[in-house]
Amino acid sequence: MIEEKVKIKCSKCTSIFRERATRLRNGHQLNCPQCNKLITFDSGSEDPNIRKALQRARETRLALDDAAALKRGADRIALDAR
Repeated sequence: MIEEKVKIKCSKCTSIFRERATRLRNGHQLNCPQCNKLITFDSGSEDPNIRKALQRARETRLALDDAAALKRGADRIALDAR
């Protein structure tokens, strides 16, 4: 099973927290649960923690889409076999 959440490291307090990969997209904003710093996710950011989180979220979304497509294909084969 694929984990739907992505780890994010705050650049201010260095705490690590998790957010759903489907929510993490370019332009998304959220507050760090520890220090309450507003984090804006931008692919052109100089912060490597933000770029890394966006990349992992993109990879996770692609993996989830592939898994869903495989499941749909398997379901179709099972229906055709009946």
